[in-house]
Amino acid sequence: MKVNHKPVRKCHDCGLNLGDRCALFDVPREKWHHRSCIGYRNEEMLREFQEQRARRSASPRKEVRRAVARQRASEPHYQGNSPAVAVR
Repeated sequence: MKVNHKPVRKCHDCGLNLGDRCALFDVPREKWHHRSCIGYRNEEMLREFQEQRARRSASPRKEVRRAVARQRASEPHYQGNSPAVAVR
C-alpha cells in the first residue's frame, strides 16, 4: 500500500481533514483500508481537536513580530535616492 499523508477521497467532508493532511492520523489511507475510519464524522474527536487548537495560542514573540511588521508597513519608505537627473 502506498504511504501518503494526504487524506483520501472518502475524507472530503470530514472535519478532521486539513486538506494536505489529517488532523489525527499520520496516514489516513491506512484507516480506510478495508473498513471505515474511526475519525470520520466523529463529533467527539472533532470537538477535542478544536478544543486543543483553541488552547494552543500564538507565541508572544510571534505576536510582537507581527505588530512591528504592521507598524513598519504603514510607514512611508524613503530610500534616500533622488530621481535620476540628466547631467550635461
